[in-house]
Amino acid sequence: MTPPETVLADLRTAWADALPGRLIGLYAHGSLVAGDFAPARSDLDLLAVLDRDPDEELLAVLAGLHGGLDRRHPGWVGRVEVEYVSPAAVRHAGTGSPDRRHVIARVSPGELLHLLPATRHRVVTWASVRDHGRPLLGPAPDALLPAIDPALVRTALLDHVRDWPEWVTGMTTPGARSYAVLTLCRAYQRLRCGRQLSKRQAAAPTAAAFPHRADLIGWARDWWYDSGRDDDSGPHGDAPAFVREVSAAVLAAEADARGHVR
Repeated sequence: MTPPETVLADLRTAWADALPGRLIGLYAHGSLVAGDFAPARSDLDLLAVLDRDPDEELLAVLAGLHGGLDRRHPGWVGRVEVEYVSPAAVRHAGTGSPDRRHVIARVSPGELLHLLPATRHRVVTWASVRDHGRPLLGPAPDALLPAIDPALVRTALLDHVRDWPEWVTGMTTPGARSYAVLTLCRAYQRLRCGRQLSKRQAAAPTAAAFPHRADLIGWARDWWYDSGRDDDSGPHGDAPAFVREVSAAVLAAEADARGHVR
């Protein structure tokens, strides 16, 4: 399979050639930057910064670019996640305003390229890229992306945690459930210590905090990073209960902390 750095170089060149003046920054983030990228499992996570919001005309151009990338690198089909956003959209979402005047474009595993509102739901990713993104094109991310209030990022992350018990109900495969477990570990650690850890890094301290779930967390980590099988009969059936437990613990602690502040 094509090495990830080769795919990134190809994408950078093709996108820069096809979007002169529109693409003003391109940043890698996620596991590739965190240092625990699993070639057989991990996606390539990218944030593309545009001079203005995407529209249907640009969407057609992007569809052609992604189709070409898939043909050149078939081993990566469905494993390249790109979000397209303008600095204006980041700035507006960062105000916490419910007005959805801006849109972004997004393609991810299991999700076709499409336009969607630029809501505060996305600020967790944008803030992470601003702080830790690796430039592939353009200036350092903090020179291009507006700063986002950490309190708003925390609120958005809490929204994610609140929604996960519903999301996990549709996840039935070992892979989906291992992803859910590790994602909750990462969210728990970020809310607890204020740092964005990788999924692998977040597993051990979360297992220590939930010792009765240590076997499940260890299974999820090993399945994800050691090429687990789809017919695995491990403890993944406990994943929905774990997600509900962590979500409830996080939200209860947040409510308690706010009560003490008042």
